[in-house]
Amino acid sequence: MFLSEICDRGYFSLCRTEEAVLPRNSIVAWLLPTLALLVGILGVSAVWVAAATLSGRSCSWLGLLAAIDMALLLKLTNAPEGRLRMIAAVTATAAAIVLSQWMLVATQLGISLGMAPIASTLRLGPALAWQLSRLSLDSSDWILLLASLVLAAILTQASGVSGRRPAP
Repeated sequence: MFLSEICDRGYFSLCRTEEAVLPRNSIVAWLLPTLALLVGILGVSAVWVAAATLSGRSCSWLGLLAAIDMALLLKLTNAPEGRLRMIAAVTATAAAIVLSQWMLVATQLGISLGMAPIASTLRLGPALAWQLSRLSLDSSDWILLLASLVLAAILTQASGVSGRRPAP
């Protein structure tokens, strides 16, 4: 009886003043998730390039892992739910895919030309990177890369319209 009385009065709910200080879509609310996504993009790209270089394959299935990673990072950093969260996850997944493919093409090109991967990355132009990516990826790779964007969107969908939990 005592516990239900406490829950009914809302003693454990957020104070209105806290919501006024940090609104749901403020810059402050997105600072930690943005930093986490940047670290996640760099980490996934490093793992992707290492795996693809060591295996000699494109490892496009790591795009799905990147989508899961971005959605999990947004969940763990308490990013506000809604469309912005979904857009952030899809954008971060796309950035991880693009950076990984760019670094992978540059690394392979650098190995064949006797250059360091960073030097090759800085000298690689977008037209050559796109052409070499198109030549190295087959249809199943493209399907996996597109599926990773869809997976990122699905994993970050808001459970409710307002994003708030129902009252007990």
